[in-house]
Amino acid sequence: MKNQYVGDVGDYGKYGLLRWLADHGIRLAVNWYLTPDDSSNDGKHISYLEHDSDKIHDRELYDALKTLIREGKRDVAEVEKLKLIKDAVYYHEVLDLTRKETREEKRRRRSDWHQAALEACRGSGLVFLDPDNGLRTEESAYMKNSGKYVYAGEAADYYRRGQQVVYYCQKGRRTPKQWEEAKNVMAEYVPDAMLYGLTFHRGTQRTYLFVLHREEYKRYSEILNGFLGTPWGRVFSREPVTVQ
Repeated sequence: MKNQYVGDVGDYGKYGLLRWLADHGIRLAVNWYLTPDDSSNDGKHISYLEHDSDKIHDRELYDALKTLIREGKRDVAEVEKLKLIKDAVYYHEVLDLTRKETREEKRRRRSDWHQAALEACRGSGLVFLDPDNGLRTEESAYMKNSGKYVYAGEAADYYRRGQQVVYYCQKGRRTPKQWEEAKNVMAEYVPDAMLYGLTFHRGTQRTYLFVLHREEYKRYSEILNGFLGTPWGRVFSREPVTVQ
């Protein structure tokens, strides 16, 4: 996540989903995986705020994001202040791995960042991880732009201490076979987990993959299927994933 993305159409769908979960009894922790802004055009998709027809999904959320854009407050700290997600807690320390450091220095600094995130997100039922691009395995830990990804082992740490996890990811330029493999990586790290996916179809394809404990799968499935039965179901769909 970057502050420059705040309020774009992807944010609208993301907060819509998280608000639905929170309003149905799920206590959320949000780890923004916040990275420094850059000079790209990412985050420029805000034209939906010119069409009141998009209010049908969530009028309160739509108006709040429109105000943030109008007032130039594109910052996750401003989103947190608005309390758009009921009873949510947040971790917003910036993960900046673009500095010139040794691999060991980057590894140690990221480990410290992750440990602080685990502590900040303790006690919530569901932890949402919001990296720029998606999930990678530790084998690619030192590749360029690694700060834009959540490591599978980091997501597994939340799951193994009893929490449910949902993370953002992109299909990007993957082939269908590569995409199927990417969606099911967490099944290798936590083989007892149940997976559930949702994809948002406005702007760039955005998928949210849930990693759920078996005893919670029915509850979450019912809540998420209910979400698809609202007007959000016009722009979200179920994403096929392996269910153990």
